[in-house]
This record gives sequence, structure tokens and C-alpha cells, in this order.
Amino acid sequence: MKAFIKKVIKYTALTAAVAALSLSAMAGCSSEPAKKYVLPDSMSIILEPPASGTPEDYTALQNVGFVVGKLASRDYYHVESRSEITAKAPVVGDVKQKVEGSKDFSNGILISETINMGGTGVEPKAMQKYFGENEVLIRGAASSDSSDWNGLSTEWSTDTPKETLSYEQYEERYGLCASELSDFIINEDTFESAEDLQKVDGNYVLTVTLDTETAPAYYVRQMMTMGDLDEEPVFSKIALTICFTEDWTILSLKTDEVYTSVKKIIIPITANCSGGSTITYSYDRADVDISAYESYFKQYETKAE
Repeated sequence: MKAFIKKVIKYTALTAAVAALSLSAMAGCSSEPAKKYVLPDSMSIILEPPASGTPEDYTALQNVGFVVGKLASRDYYHVESRSEITAKAPVVGDVKQKVEGSKDFSNGILISETINMGGTGVEPKAMQKYFGENEVLIRGAASSDSSDWNGLSTEWSTDTPKETLSYEQYEERYGLCASELSDFIINEDTFESAEDLQKVDGNYVLTVTLDTETAPAYYVRQMMTMGDLDEEPVFSKIALTICFTEDWTILSLKTDEVYTSVKKIIIPITANCSGGSTITYSYDRADVDISAYESYFKQYETKAE
């Protein structure tokens, strides 16, 4: 497992493209901050989309790689997610947990937000994260009272960051970085099967099933931290449905998850959990908001020497 977790698929063509875009941005608009290089390596498959052919000409795993590569090559994007999980446990009964999130990327700056409203035995958590060159900076909401939070319009603290983590520390606590397509690892080692590629209203829909042990190897770390769990969740189903255009531009991603989790509420309680996330993507620059970098995170980041 350790060897698998350390495996990184490098995308050298994309590295060159991002570097070229950086130089172009600096030369063409000197008033903008220099473009930063955000995580050139991915734990998932990442491929440069082909110059010819359509998604029907390629395998399911290749199409996923092209989707990841297309997203990674973009100068900017905005992502929103809505997640809902139902946990069924003895004594406690049914507990629903809802989480909202977002990612904003522009000019090499990546900022994400997560608002977890909690549930029985789970503390509400709100976090805004900046993925810098050397570390990840995390701040909480301005109010510690979750009733004051307002989803993706939540007001954020102006105090010093609550956490400053190296990328190694971040992986241990929160799993994969926000630059990844998914919290799950998607590559030839985790891929199990795929349904036939569908064409719906001119777009493509692909559903893939992932290995329940290797694909969530990093995601379970996030779940432990965000859910205050006592043991790593054990998955029995992971399915991803990706909707994308003919040029592999992702429009949406839906996850279908089934797993068990253990949480100590006086005594350890095992819950059977099911649900998933709906994630949507926008490429309208007006939707992208990285203002928190200039107004807050910039003053705390460590500059590379």
C-alpha cells in the first residue's frame, strides 16, 4: 500500500504548457501577480487531450485522463459541490450530514472552501484553504456558531490561520489536494469497470466504478479529520459519473458512495453510510473569486527563496 500511495503520474507535456502560460501571462499583463505553479503532479491519471478523434474512440480510463488533463491545463475555473450522506446506526437512528464546498483557480492561485454543518456526534466545521507554493494555509469562519454560517457566503475569520501545513502534513490530515479532480484516486490501479459511454444532449456521460480499498486511500484521512471518526471508513461501493463535452471539458461529476464508519458516542457505534456528491464546473471568469488571496492569505504565505 505504501508503494501505491507514493505513486505519482507525471504529466510533462502539461508542465511545459503551464510554464508557457505563466510566461505569457507575465509578459502580457505585468500588473497581475506572477502566475504560480500549483501541483504539477497528480495521483490520478492525467493525459493531454488528443488533437483528433472523439471520446468514442478511446477507453474509459483514457477519457478520464483526458478530462483531468483538460481541467489541469485551464487558466481559471470555479467549482461548487453539494454532498449529502445518510448514516444509519443503532440507537442513534438515521443521521444526515450535509457539506457544501467550492474551488476557485485563477492566475495559479487555488482557494477552496468547505462548510460541514455536522450532525449527531459530528462537530460543524468551516474552512477556507489556500494552496501555496510551500504550504497550505487554513482559516475558519468568523463566528464559531454554525448558525451564523451562510453556506458559500460564510464570513471568514481575519485572525491568523488556524493551521499552516506542509503538503505532507496536509495529506496526512486532509488527503488529496484541491487541484485533484476527485477525492478518490483514479488510475489504472484503482479502476475496476465502466458502463458504456453515453451521449446525452450533445455531451458525454461516463460512469466508472473504482476499487474500494485503493481509490479512497487518501479520502479516508479527510473523513477521519472532518467527521471526527475513530476508525478509517471501509467502502463497499465507489462510482463516479462524469459529464463532459466532446473536447473533454468536464461539466459535472457525481459520486455514489457506500461505506461503514465508526464513531465513539459513549461507546463505539458503527454506522452504515450511503450518499454522495454533485459537483459542477464553471469556466466563466466572473464566477471565479480568489480575492481572499490578496485580502488575507498573501500576508501569511512563505515565499520560496
